[in-house]
Amino acid sequence: MKWAKSVPYYLPIILILAGCRSDEEVVLPDNPAPKVSKREVVAERGDVFASVVGRLTGVPDSVKGRFVRLLADSVRILRVGDTVRAVYRNDSLMRLELRRRSMVWEYVPSKGMFRGHRKFRALTPNYAEVEVKSTLWDAFMERGLPPILLVNLVNIFAWEVDFATETQKGDSLKVLYAPDGTVYYAEYIGKSVGRHVAARFMGSYYDEEGNSVRRAFLRSPLRSYRITSGFGVRFHPILRRWRPHHGVDYAAPYGTPVRSVANGTVIFAGWRRGYGKTVVVRHNNGYTTLYGHLSRIYVKRGQYVEQGQSIGAVGSTGLSTGPHLHYEVRHYGKRINPLLIKSEPEKPLPEDLRDEFQAVLREYRRLMEARRNPII
Repeated sequence: MKWAKSVPYYLPIILILAGCRSDEEVVLPDNPAPKVSKREVVAERGDVFASVVGRLTGVPDSVKGRFVRLLADSVRILRVGDTVRAVYRNDSLMRLELRRRSMVWEYVPSKGMFRGHRKFRALTPNYAEVEVKSTLWDAFMERGLPPILLVNLVNIFAWEVDFATETQKGDSLKVLYAPDGTVYYAEYIGKSVGRHVAARFMGSYYDEEGNSVRRAFLRSPLRSYRITSGFGVRFHPILRRWRPHHGVDYAAPYGTPVRSVANGTVIFAGWRRGYGKTVVVRHNNGYTTLYGHLSRIYVKRGQYVEQGQSIGAVGSTGLSTGPHLHYEVRHYGKRINPLLIKSEPEKPLPEDLRDEFQAVLREYRRLMEARRNPII
């Protein structure tokens, strides 16, 4: 008994374990390789980014919302084939991806990380450099450039350059573009408008500082026209007397589409005395715009319209001597000259995307130098 009391309590356990030992090695099972899987949604024609993300299954709404907000300032309409992908490891969400032709954007929810990867190896654009001798259209036809490219350029610079009235002999344009007319980078230098740059980034266009080229107001409600009467006092051709002219008259062919110059709500759509068929749209910050002498009206009172949306067609209704558009702008009820509006840009790129944008911008310029042609 005395011996038993003198033996440490843990000795029998050690003896038992020692007796169980064998010469065979204990082989532990290998850690199984993680199972990586993915779910994805491919954009179709007209899809918007938020709707494509919304169609992903198995992703919490809070994570989807964060992903959309991270790219909301830059991604709106997706191109056909753009893909939103969710990547899983052992059924746990690892990351979300937006995969586009030249960029892949990744968001890791667990770490809050967001980054982009360039895929410029797949980008093989064309380059053109033209000088205006009469009109930009003539310059494009002389070089044999696709008309869709000119249409896209006009739309991109619609907030900064009015190609119908502001192009002059000697103006120049440099453009990096895809065969389908997609513009990657464009630089326009005009005698009257100065220098303007537009670089494509995540489906939208920005200047060199990362500010959106979009503005609250388009420069004109028509794509092509000539100004026949400006803002001020003029001799009315029908009333045969001098009177104030509170807007700008744009001569254009009968039926030419008339665009709303900004997002807003239609507050009048119908016949208005001498204006004939008229549409009035209320915008933010106290602005309203009026479009008169229309031949047709495409909207109704109370309807929300987006910038660039067709709201009517050029006509000659009311006190009019020929097809044209009478366009007015009021700010808190005061009539102002539409041609002098200095519109503010939309939101700039978020700070966490600016480095990526500058890298894309540098790559565009490198590609331009590699493909540069002399002016013809």
